[in-house]
Amino acid sequence: MRLLILLILALMIMGCVSEKPSLPSSTSINTTILKVNDTYTLYIIFTLPNPCHKVSYKGMKAYGNEIDVYFEYQPPKPNEICIQKLEVYKWDVSLGKLVEGEYKIKIYVNDKIIKEFKFYVKE
Repeated sequence: MRLLILLILALMIMGCVSEKPSLPSSTSINTTILKVNDTYTLYIIFTLPNPCHKVSYKGMKAYGNEIDVYFEYQPPKPNEICIQKLEVYKWDVSLGKLVEGEYKIKIYVNDKIIKEFKFYVKE
């Protein structure tokens, strides 16, 4: 009997934990890295289906030659009425001065990697 009660409680708790939402499949993500005055900047553009979809920048972590960039996505609220036009979100993330070598950038949305790529810095 105790085992049955514990199993029911575990199932109830699992049902209360919601998974973070994923970006819509129609989302476009474009990236560019530019060097200006010895400083590198990552430009990121998200194109979402409409303005009711929201993306916000949460921060960056750099360790060695790996750079992680974090965003949070919020889908439209249930029954929210929204104009049907593409919504573009743009960010520029300063990577600072980088030494010669190969770098790897990972872009996360809601703790999931959605894009990763390498780039090279030459002196």
